Amino acid sequence: MAHLLMLESWVGGTGRIFPPAITARGHRYTFVTRNRHHYRDPHTREIHPVIDHADHVLTTETNDVPALIDFLRAQHAILRFNGVVTICDYYIDTVAQVAQALGLPQGFSSNVAAERRKHWVRGAIDRAGLPNPRFGAVHSWEEAVSIAEGIGYPLILKPSDLASSAFVRLVCDEAELRAAFDALAAFPRNFRDQAREPLWLLEAFMQGEEVSVEAVTFAGETTILGITDKSITGFPHFIEDGHMFPAGLDDATSAAITMLVRDVLKAVGHDHGISHTEVKLTPDGPRIVEINPRPGGNYIVELVERVTGIDLMAVQIDLALGRQPDLTHRRNDVGSAAIKFLVPPRAGTIEVIDRLETLDSDPAIARHAVPPIAGIEVPAAIDNGCYLGHVVAVDPAGGDARRLAEAAVARLDLRYADAAASQPGVGA
Repeated sequence: MAHLLMLESWVGGTGRIFPPAITARGHRYTFVTRNRHHYRDPHTREIHPVIDHADHVLTTETNDVPALIDFLRAQHAILRFNGVVTICDYYIDTVAQVAQALGLPQGFSSNVAAERRKHWVRGAIDRAGLPNPRFGAVHSWEEAVSIAEGIGYPLILKPSDLASSAFVRLVCDEAELRAAFDALAAFPRNFRDQAREPLWLLEAFMQGEEVSVEAVTFAGETTILGITDKSITGFPHFIEDGHMFPAGLDDATSAAITMLVRDVLKAVGHDHGISHTEVKLTPDGPRIVEINPRPGGNYIVELVERVTGIDLMAVQIDLALGRQPDLTHRRNDVGSAAIKFLVPPRAGTIEVIDRLETLDSDPAIARHAVPPIAGIEVPAAIDNGCYLGHVVAVDPAGGDARRLAEAAVARLDLRYADAAASQPGVGA
């Protein structure tokens, strides 16, 4: 039985799956956070899984890495950790530094700090001579105007160092560029109160369907597990409101995607760990959107496991302990699995979501999660933090899980407190 040191966590998605996955496999973990209240739901009395399953919960400043290392060195002398891990993007580089200081294994690439910087990845793709959209990284408004003129509108403005599609914006003219630029400028610290790099990444807008490639790299060898599709809503923002695994692609397209991803992972020096690489299928062929050197969020790990039997949470544990993971496909009784998220169509106070009982009676729905939200005021949806709930559907026979999940959500009836603005078919 191993003892993992976990530094912070996502609150939703894999942040809920990972803690029980550790204890279910006979391991234990000590959880370290700067703020326990971050993991409390103000609308329920639930104890978050990351707190509930921990052997120990330690509170210290996780954003001061030198002080954190000193604190954890003393804890390690008492508790004896076997590996270091996180399931939150904002602490991946911290895990790498802590593991190195304590002489422990960890589950991320040796180049993970660079891989998390989106503009650096763009440069690495260029240097490798691989296909890439036009792009530019800027530090001022004047630079942004000049680079935008060179790229041409429409384009994408995004931060280089945030996650969950935060502040990713489609920009069609200089006025929209100014609004997007100023919005990001007004956000100098990320969602975990870490100082951000004052940098704006501009990229040519890529037309086409978006997918992601789920892969595992161990000892420099990469295994492709499959390709996940993605649906987007909320333009000019980019809110991911659904996924299906595996994506319904022909063999030639799948081969082109996986070849590009392998080449790009090599170009950025990804030598260890799970990767979730987003790809646009443009008229000129596949192009990288970004690399995420960790498991896919939004319960993609669950979709992969339902179809293949490969448990990416177990893989993450093995990698964090320096062990070779088992990537054997064990299932063939599910053709596809999909998730559909409930995205609020506008800001306002929720009165009720009706017809939830239809989810229980639908044989295609493997599970669903819609917490009590009556009376809750929700802001306008601008990123992946807006979800009101989700459903997971499976298709035993083939690739129809997405349609089944979307149909289930479309039956729901979301009503706001101002009845005139009711939204039948919240997922339509």
